[in-house]
Amino acid sequence: MKWRSDPTHPDARAAERRIDLDAEADRDRCGALKDYWYVACLSTELRRDAPLSRTILGVPLVIFRGADSKPAALFDRCLHRNARLSAGACFDGKLGCPYHGWVYDPSGACVEIPSLGPDQRGAILDAEGHAEGGLQQRPCDVGRVRSFATCEQDGLVFVFMGDDVSAARRPPFRVPKHGEAGWTVYFMVTRFPNGVTNLVENFMDVPHTVFVHRGWFRTRKLRQVPATVARTDGEVLVTYEQQHDELTGAGFLMNPTGEPMTHTDHFIAPNVTRVDYLWGQRSGYVISSQVTPISAMDSLVYTSISYRLPVDLPRSLVARALRPLMKWYTTQVITQDVDIMRIQREGLTHAPGALDFTSTEADLLHADIEAVRGWLRMGAESPGPEVTSRRISFWI
Repeated sequence: MKWRSDPTHPDARAAERRIDLDAEADRDRCGALKDYWYVACLSTELRRDAPLSRTILGVPLVIFRGADSKPAALFDRCLHRNARLSAGACFDGKLGCPYHGWVYDPSGACVEIPSLGPDQRGAILDAEGHAEGGLQQRPCDVGRVRSFATCEQDGLVFVFMGDDVSAARRPPFRVPKHGEAGWTVYFMVTRFPNGVTNLVENFMDVPHTVFVHRGWFRTRKLRQVPATVARTDGEVLVTYEQQHDELTGAGFLMNPTGEPMTHTDHFIAPNVTRVDYLWGQRSGYVISSQVTPISAMDSLVYTSISYRLPVDLPRSLVARALRPLMKWYTTQVITQDVDIMRIQREGLTHAPGALDFTSTEADLLHADIEAVRGWLRMGAESPGPEVTSRRISFWI
């Protein structure tokens, strides 16, 4: 197998394009995909008085806030009898196990064992007796629960799943327009029955919108859409030449006067998509989705909707008034994507070779995404997919 030692061999590039959803969602087999920050929860979901249970790349985690209110992430198992710490309680910035009350700080260190009493050490057995029985004398002797680096920004809590946070391949993704004057931002959290590669391809895909979202987002016009697909270091950017695209639903709300539109779709490795619909400096909306893999066919998607209205009235007042309508509308559209991702998952189940997709020119961006994610899954030790820019077109 010459290609295993030669990353430029055609078979090596073909291997990178194959989608292995099981490996992608397994921390031990996902290669460099673990060396990134993944969203664990919204900031508002993580309270001071209760831990959260999350699974990322197949790893069970407990998320809680320390005494300084900063988030902490530990492997969700007590060192004592392996009970889930996420079923326990938070107090004084520490986490107590629900089984025997062992207490852990944000670093994962055990700081109290109730059964050891006020002196917090074995009362009768000497050091030799403890050693013979394989017992520990004090909380500081029992070791640590594995901890994971965390970061909180833009209303989201991130966890770094790699071994060395200083080796992170990219900082946590910044939510577009968050805190920017004139823009309103809200979040949606959606559970999808599919894996990361299939989901980011769906979120970047235009042709499906005239079928899956017919009448809700776009109506088929039999119109040709030229585009440029640019693949750079860990990113894929698609720029569409469709200034007069007629979006329905929120598209009409944002552009009632029919101004020319700028539309770009942006994949940012390993799991982020950003879709921009802009009408000059006056109005637009940006949809960014960060996919957190739970398992091969189960993901949580954290979507931020950022929008700016084309009105001269106080924007903040009008934007807040329209927010329930916007949230209702985007929920309908996302629910349609959940349904089609379930249908795709059903097609993939028990179907050998089903992930060897057949593609056309409209799928060039997907091929580029698969190349980037495949390269990362294989360890990213060879040079990455080459930087390239190509023009395509398709009909919608």
